[in-house]
Amino acid sequence: MRKAFVIFAFALCVVLLAACRAKPTPIAPEDVGPLPTYEEVYAQAEARVGALDRFWARATGGLRYTDAEGDKHYEQGEGHLQAVRPSQVALTIGKLGETYLLLGCDDDRFWWIERLDVKRAFVGDQRGARDLAIERVGVPVLPTDLMILADLVRWPSPESDYAGVVVEADRQDLDPAAVFAVEFNESGRTRRVYLTRTVFDPVGVDLLADDGSLIARSELSLHERVLNHIEPTRQQRVPSRMKVDVPSAETRIELNLKDMEISDRRPRPVVFDLEGLIKRFGIDEVIRLEDIRPVAQGDGH
Repeated sequence: MRKAFVIFAFALCVVLLAACRAKPTPIAPEDVGPLPTYEEVYAQAEARVGALDRFWARATGGLRYTDAEGDKHYEQGEGHLQAVRPSQVALTIGKLGETYLLLGCDDDRFWWIERLDVKRAFVGDQRGARDLAIERVGVPVLPTDLMILADLVRWPSPESDYAGVVVEADRQDLDPAAVFAVEFNESGRTRRVYLTRTVFDPVGVDLLADDGSLIARSELSLHERVLNHIEPTRQQRVPSRMKVDVPSAETRIELNLKDMEISDRRPRPVVFDLEGLIKRFGIDEVIRLEDIRPVAQGDGH
């Protein structure tokens, strides 16, 4: 149970069993015209997610993974995904009403709180957070990456030096006649967002290392409206189902979101208060990121 939930936590931020390939997106326009401009695609992206400065949703998911002995397992969990731009993200995972894992970050820090066999919190700064993810479960992803893989982040404006480039889609599980891509060059990696040619809805995101190797991949579907209590006239539509794959983990995760909303009421500030979370959940041990390597080597992982 402990190992399953530890893997599940970061899997929710990014994982999908490579052996289980999805079928191509069933969108096939009769005539494939020229690629749109970045300005056109950006305008639609801004309409979709521009107002998601605050986001709250219930989350349920299932995890299929293979353990060290080669045995296959299936686990389920439920919780919440919450975010406040630019860099606050919180993901809680539990079962039968009990929270087992809390992953989060604020402007400066990243944390992973375990309430399993031992109640402890791993804490580090954002710069070294991926090292923690790699050390704990071999998955180089973070809660903020989950927002990126769901294409819930705001796109750079066309005037920005970080504006994307529209390209043809070259992903095997997507039909290039129905889908195109937008590439963003980011620090240490490339983000490639795949969108339908008809309405520019995102159907997947790839995160690629500088050498072109795949870090993480998502498949997005079932786009639904987000209830906007702040600006009711703005119509945001985001994927309510995502499947994510990290090649370094033989794991598949399906994450489903519901009751999605934008409001001043939620998320509450306590969700991103690390010291308050440690006290509230009775954490016995706080481990600094710089100490994670000897801890990881000594706890059986």
